[in-house]
Amino acid sequence: MTEIEKDLLKEVNELRTNPKGYAEKIEKNKQYFKDKIYRHPDDKNKVRTEEGAEAYDEAIDFLKNKAVAVEALTPSKGLNKIAIDILTEYQKDIDAKLDLDAIIGKHGTLQGAYKQVVQFGSSRPEQIIINLVVSDGDKTRGQRDALLMEDMKKVGVAYGTHETYRNLTVITECSKFENTIDGDDSA
Repeated sequence: MTEIEKDLLKEVNELRTNPKGYAEKIEKNKQYFKDKIYRHPDDKNKVRTEEGAEAYDEAIDFLKNKAVAVEALTPSKGLNKIAIDILTEYQKDIDAKLDLDAIIGKHGTLQGAYKQVVQFGSSRPEQIIINLVVSDGDKTRGQRDALLMEDMKKVGVAYGTHETYRNLTVITECSKFENTIDGDDSA
């Protein structure tokens, strides 16, 4: 894992193990809205959102009042490779029809639940995870739910550039992963 990928994993695990504390991070970042435009002082670009600060308020409320702390995720070499393969496909074609069975099978075997989350644009690990938690424009908040699923135990993280969206992050999670290709799966 690169340093930014390690930082992303640290953010995910902070969210999972302390959702109320993570709500405070989101609350601090809410101040950078002007109408539906978000611009953090550490970011070069402004972001036009669909919901604006209201989505931040909803995420804060959820993390403070409904989310339950769950176990931290353990890095997996195999899931990292899967995340890298997915990232590479999306770098080539954002609308790529992924053959997840083939990608996963190339690196090992999944048991139980599997989820992936994808985030475009942001370059700071904290902002990437905040964006996934807030899930602006997605009323189902599916990415947030995936990051907070209790039965997820293993994780892979890939971060890279994207021609149109500047940056791209892929996080893969599962209940159990057997690395049948390389043997030991600990990252």
